[in-house]
Amino acid sequence: MPHSQSDPPLAEIPDWIPPELKASAKTVRLAKEESLFIPCDKVEYFYFVRAGELAALRCMPNGAEAVMLTARAGEFFGEASLFLTHYTCAARAIAPCVLTGFGLTRFSGALEAVPGFAHSFTRILAMTLRRQCSRMERLRLKSATDRVLHYLTCETDETGWADIGCTVQKWAAELGLEPETLYRVLSQLEKDGMLARDHHRFRLLGETVVAYGCPSAKT
Repeated sequence: MPHSQSDPPLAEIPDWIPPELKASAKTVRLAKEESLFIPCDKVEYFYFVRAGELAALRCMPNGAEAVMLTARAGEFFGEASLFLTHYTCAARAIAPCVLTGFGLTRFSGALEAVPGFAHSFTRILAMTLRRQCSRMERLRLKSATDRVLHYLTCETDETGWADIGCTVQKWAAELGLEPETLYRVLSQLEKDGMLARDHHRFRLLGETVVAYGCPSAKT
């Protein structure tokens, strides 16, 4: 599909996705705040986020919306609906999105028929579950500094850097903090020699060790 110069860079579809699934997939583009689906819509596709960010939302009894989970470029969205007939939550674009939609019937069939596909996908599900558990644990921490350190301990890649993948303002919302509070914490950590920053990437320095049970923690 041709792209204009204004299109965002697209995350590559994982190479372990069977070629026949890639060939049959569709592309979906969403503007910011546009809905992908709403509760009770029929589940027909399973999505991979190639650009932007999606949120799964559920309406609470008091009328407020609760963010159940989010998915950014390079992540799957809608795993919980793979074996449902209808969606139980809404999906809305937090930022303009480009998605690849895999037909649910074809995707489920490939899980059973293609050697190694189910194993690779199960690994991704385990990583997603770990991220969501870390997010819930993080939001239970009362200290803003603890939330930042928890994130930077749990979300590092193999190089030791954590790429927040968004603006600091959006990162603050993910951490449940006011942007001013997050800026203050980051400034103090840098002043104390505990933090390095490279645009949207952050890394804990020196002997900084945080006692969180995160498998990806770097010390």
